[in-house]
Amino acid sequence: MPMSFEPTPESCLSRAWLEQLVLRSHTFDAEERVGEVFDQLQEFADGFYGIVTGGAYLGLISRMHVGLLLSGRFGYALYTKHAIREHLLEDTVIVRPGDPLLNVLDRALGRTGPAFHHDLAVVDEDGGFLGVLPMPTLLRLQNELIAEQARRTEEDRHILESRELQLFRSQARLRQSEGRFGIIFEHSPLGFALLTTAGEVQACNRRFGEMLGITRKGELPDLNEYLRPADQANLATILRGFENNLEGESPHTREWRLEALGSDPRLLRCDFHWIQETGQVSLCAQDVTAQRRLEQRLQQKEKSALLDTLAGGIAHELNNKLLPVLGYAEMLQLRARDNAELSGWCDVIRQSTVEAAELTGQLLQLSRPPALEPRSCDFVTILQAAMSMLRFRLRDAGCEPVVDFPSSPVPLRADPAQLKQVVVNLCFNAIDSMAGRPQPKLHLSLLHEEEGICLRVQDSGTGIPEENLARIFDPFFTTKGVQQGTGLGLSVCFSIVQQHGGVIEVESTGPEGTTFALWLPLSTEEPASADPVPAGALVAPVGRQSLVLVVDDEPVITSLVHEALRSRLECRVVRAGSTEEALEFLESFSFQLVISDIRLPGRNGLSLYEECCQRWPDTARRFLFITGDPGSRELHTALERTGCPVLRKPFGMDALTAQAAALLPKDGERRSPRPRPVIAPDHASAL
Repeated sequence: MPMSFEPTPESCLSRAWLEQLVLRSHTFDAEERVGEVFDQLQEFADGFYGIVTGGAYLGLISRMHVGLLLSGRFGYALYTKHAIREHLLEDTVIVRPGDPLLNVLDRALGRTGPAFHHDLAVVDEDGGFLGVLPMPTLLRLQNELIAEQARRTEEDRHILESRELQLFRSQARLRQSEGRFGIIFEHSPLGFALLTTAGEVQACNRRFGEMLGITRKGELPDLNEYLRPADQANLATILRGFENNLEGESPHTREWRLEALGSDPRLLRCDFHWIQETGQVSLCAQDVTAQRRLEQRLQQKEKSALLDTLAGGIAHELNNKLLPVLGYAEMLQLRARDNAELSGWCDVIRQSTVEAAELTGQLLQLSRPPALEPRSCDFVTILQAAMSMLRFRLRDAGCEPVVDFPSSPVPLRADPAQLKQVVVNLCFNAIDSMAGRPQPKLHLSLLHEEEGICLRVQDSGTGIPEENLARIFDPFFTTKGVQQGTGLGLSVCFSIVQQHGGVIEVESTGPEGTTFALWLPLSTEEPASADPVPAGALVAPVGRQSLVLVVDDEPVITSLVHEALRSRLECRVVRAGSTEEALEFLESFSFQLVISDIRLPGRNGLSLYEECCQRWPDTARRFLFITGDPGSRELHTALERTGCPVLRKPFGMDALTAQAAALLPKDGERRSPRPRPVIAPDHASAL
């Protein structure tokens, strides 16, 4: 019967398995005589048999052992009457259900001599004899067990080889991953650092070191050396939060200003993350200095655009109201030449109007300076003139300026007066910031940079607080007292520089002082401009042959211009309140001069000029613009391209008549007017 038992090193000989393995054996009572046992054994085959007493196993005998005992000359006589229990086999191995197979093999195979070949006695839990376990069967189990162990060894070898291969591949992937990480870590545009919860930097990449101005490879910085005291405390709070919460707090993001070695302070966006596996804090730093500067410029540009619209509209309306005040005051003064008191009152009115117009001009400068008058100039000469103006102010402040200007001229196409105003305003602010300092220092340097020039104004003042940096170019923003400043200086500087196509910004600031940087591009563009006619020039009447069209949506202004041209130049005048109405008159009359406001309801004055150029080119050559404000920068640029003269409200009557006389044709130039239709009654009074 084949065995269903498949041995393994872990097998135990259960009763069920033993019943398959043992051979049933005859048993003899321990008190039976040896001779009797021998006689009974003659009926059985060679083998081993159990000896029991009272049903309990006592030992084993074999047919061969009993035969040898009785053989010989005296054996039978000596032992035949002995009890069989006196002649049991020695070193018999007893097997019980549940014994480990390996233990049974060790005991059975550990015997020596004849006992090695003895079968094993199998005894149940109560000590009853179940049979014998033949030694050949046990050896067969051993062979199967060796085969099983060999198979397992082979499987283990294959598993080990597979695991070694997996380990090799894992190590290769790990090396590749470490290589990729090293490249990304070292060459990342972001700065990375690993911190302990005490704030010690344990590792950092090259970019992080560059942000802090560290050039030596492998040098680890101490963050507290670069942070302000308040930021040091903030950093310690963040790290303590990670340390107290082993699960790791949520990420933290801060923007801190770091004092980098050998360079200007940098504004860094710092993101902190907890690495639970290593108990470290990951710091990711991004330099946002340029980004914040750009955002400030964009914000300033948006504010400037808003002021452009607001201030331009207000200035236009104010100048429209000031023009008749100034104009009629001049005309009243002409008629009151013999009345000294009345003439004096007219002077007061004129002077007050001029001062009000200057205030309006300052309001315009909040959004943009007046129209540029660019010309080829030497920036060094402008700077020297500005320093000359500041001489007494610098002396009173006890400040000896240090200037670093090129010895050769620096050619520039710009408005010298406006650039000088920018330099003076910057120096005034620098002098005010150094008030109370024991040794005030003002340093001006001029360098060529990137297709332009860069002027730096550096002081040794108290610096600008960080919370004010975003507002210093805002109109009316000031930290000075009520009697010391209006908050317009830097706003005007920003507008002038912007109109020149340049950039002005705070390059650095701190307790040791502030540096303003002014960059201006080099330009070769030749702007078109007309030579103004000097106000107050004596002009002769041109006679009633000249017909002038005056276009303005303010009736009081058209009335004033009408009266000035009629009384001083003896011209005939037609008045219109809009572009559409002016075009109707142009289709009916041949005008020798058109005087038009720029801001008109519906189509503006520039649109009227463009249509004149297409339909009446001769009339377009005699076009005079009057304006309280030209409007947007695009409109201002288009106005300059026309080449037409411009009178800015409020203007004097002398300037008006002089400019009109210069544009009106002389007697030899007069043309025959177009056929004149019948004039409607509401227009007849205008002539």
